[in-house]
Amino acid sequence: MSRTVETDVCIIGGGPAGLILGMMLAKAGVRVSVLESQHDFHREYRGEVLQPRFLQLMEELGLRSYIESLPSSKVRSGAFYYKEKRLAEFQFDRFSEEIPYALWVPQPILLGALYEKTRELPSFDLLFQASVTGLLQEEERVCGVRVDTPDGELTVRAKVTVGADGRFSAVRRLGGFEMEYENHSGDLIWFSVPQPADWGEGLRIKLTDGHPMIILPKYPDLLQVGLAVPPGEWRAIKSRGVDAFRRELLGAHPAFQSFAEELHDFKPFVLLQAKTFFVREWARDGCLLIGDAAHCASPIGAVGVSLSAATAAAAADVIYGALQDGDVSAARLGLVQERRSGEMRSVHRIQERGAKVLFASTSFVRSLAPVIISLGGRLNLVSRLQRRILLQPEPLGVHPRFRFDA
Repeated sequence: MSRTVETDVCIIGGGPAGLILGMMLAKAGVRVSVLESQHDFHREYRGEVLQPRFLQLMEELGLRSYIESLPSSKVRSGAFYYKEKRLAEFQFDRFSEEIPYALWVPQPILLGALYEKTRELPSFDLLFQASVTGLLQEEERVCGVRVDTPDGELTVRAKVTVGADGRFSAVRRLGGFEMEYENHSGDLIWFSVPQPADWGEGLRIKLTDGHPMIILPKYPDLLQVGLAVPPGEWRAIKSRGVDAFRRELLGAHPAFQSFAEELHDFKPFVLLQAKTFFVREWARDGCLLIGDAAHCASPIGAVGVSLSAATAAAAADVIYGALQDGDVSAARLGLVQERRSGEMRSVHRIQERGAKVLFASTSFVRSLAPVIISLGGRLNLVSRLQRRILLQPEPLGVHPRFRFDA
């Protein structure tokens, strides 16, 4: 059975960017419909680190204490190692005395908490198992979407349609948006192991004679490990068999021993491509891309969610004003890109520099990596670069209409 609904803003994607945008607009009284293709908020190995810049935004929205009350663990420090030798270290309180940590919040918990804040708002609606199959257009203006649901086809007519549906965005594909650049530096192979009792609240980036790895404490009692491999190498690793890979893990870190000894196949591993890309124009008449749909960040620095949230906040302000003025043109919606593109390009450049070290494909570059990091630590370059991506350079200036304590 086919049916039609009308709304002010239709947001495709119920991840952090989509929910934050929907939450802010609904708080300001805008009618919002969020469409999520999955049947719930479950996410695995995606966007669970909330950097200080995310908590800065939550502070502006009046939601910081609410987010920090969620089940979570704190990451207060980090260190770079070559084998067992510490090359450099950093403390989050050196970046920010007000927010001296990152939070590890499982994404299902975060999304559920954001949803709870919006469910009490009468102008907000969320529909699960809603897959976009097409864009509605009147002449050159996007005016909604066609959606496949378990109950049949749904047509959502909207004044503004927002693609917040991630790096594989259907809205971006259906709308014919073009990439300005795209870089695939390498892949992170994620897996989790039990956390040793004496691990503490720090992350570690470890260089070895094999593959570098990122190790983070994961709520509630695990370590999440990302093994860094050059593009395409994971296929070669699997072709050599699990026994060879088991030997590498056994020699990489004592915390991996039980996991590696019980490893019989490659099912426990999840591959995440370390890509950065930037869409040339984020807006069309009646349509806007935000978050990873517009400016995908690589996993380096674990800032993807935080950056997408900042873009969502900028989009809420622009869309609210556009609706008030009756102007949802590409030029007006494109103000989001004007506000956010400079920082996104800067973060991408920093991530690409880090990727050259982390995903080095030659033994010569790998041999230089410990020297580069050790020198960068002594000269304070590592901390300066981290400060640039982990902290919001200045307040976003959230209007009181979007605040939850106003």
